[in-house]
Amino acid sequence: MADSGEEDSGEKEFEASEQKQRQAREEGNIAQSKEMTGLAVVIGILVITFVFKFVAGGALAKDLFGFFHHADAYSTDVFKQGGDMTLGTLVAIVLTIMSPLLILVAIVLGVIVATQAFAFSAKKIKPEMKKLNPVENIKKKYGPQGLIDFLRDAAKMIVAGVIAGIFLLNFAQDYYGASALQTDQIGNFAFEQVLKLIIAFAVFQFILAAIDFPIQKRLHANRLKMTREEMKKELKQSEGDPLLKQQRREKGAKISRGQMMKNVETSTVIMVNPEHYAVALKWDPETQKAPVVVAKGVDHLAAKIREIAIAHQVPIYRDPPSTRAIYATVEIDEEIHPEHFAAVAAAIQYVDRIRGAMSGRDG
Repeated sequence: MADSGEEDSGEKEFEASEQKQRQAREEGNIAQSKEMTGLAVVIGILVITFVFKFVAGGALAKDLFGFFHHADAYSTDVFKQGGDMTLGTLVAIVLTIMSPLLILVAIVLGVIVATQAFAFSAKKIKPEMKKLNPVENIKKKYGPQGLIDFLRDAAKMIVAGVIAGIFLLNFAQDYYGASALQTDQIGNFAFEQVLKLIIAFAVFQFILAAIDFPIQKRLHANRLKMTREEMKKELKQSEGDPLLKQQRREKGAKISRGQMMKNVETSTVIMVNPEHYAVALKWDPETQKAPVVVAKGVDHLAAKIREIAIAHQVPIYRDPPSTRAIYATVEIDEEIHPEHFAAVAAAIQYVDRIRGAMSGRDG
């Protein structure tokens, strides 16, 4: 029986708390999908292809052609004139080549950040003896997980090979017709063929990423699951943490304020100071012994209560002394005290007169 209890306490049956998720992220322990990163690379290559074709390609070809066609002029510039012209041309060529590569890096980083697959942690780069243990590495590489990884990669290679084979068959058919193309059309033909291949791989990689990403998210969530003992331990630790206590108080106060403001919408009357204090009262003679304070506030909170009351046509009654007294002595969801009955009765009579006047005008 004792063994069974220990097993139950050690079973990870609870989803990870916010604190554990935050701690895991700080340690660099996050869900990562290699297929999503691969998709970003393929998309980046696709973008680069278009950039070279429509933006950088023409400028690069022009610069390279001029560089080799005027080799004598550049030689003279280098050996006799300091090489400023040559350096400028080479810088232009390098920048033209590098700009699409920077686009690729930006796309990959953008996807990684968008999928929250990046978190720097010094703990990740700290050497661990376990990682240097050859026995552990062999177990990892040739164990069950290693076999699964091998089979998955082999399946990907087979599908990629099939895609490449289909492309080559289609290319062979198109290639025979390319002999009739003009010289200026060869570039477009090559671009179309490369584009077909990249799009085919992009579709394949998108399917892989769409399957792999949610799986990795779920596996990561399962790895972070907590046992009952871990939940108790974390709760015990968090109860003594001043920062967490403050956060809980702020969260509770925010929720309370939100509910309090909703109560203003259905209150019977708002008693005001008129500017610095506001108290919202709810009165139902059939179910209540006395009116109940459903909201109260000072300064900006009082102004917010008045604003909501006006928006929802809740009558506002001015009585500075009584408003301050009720605010100071009655808590939210409490009935007013007997010493406040006369003042509140006057406020409710004021509401009845307003409603009676409005009913008579409507009639």
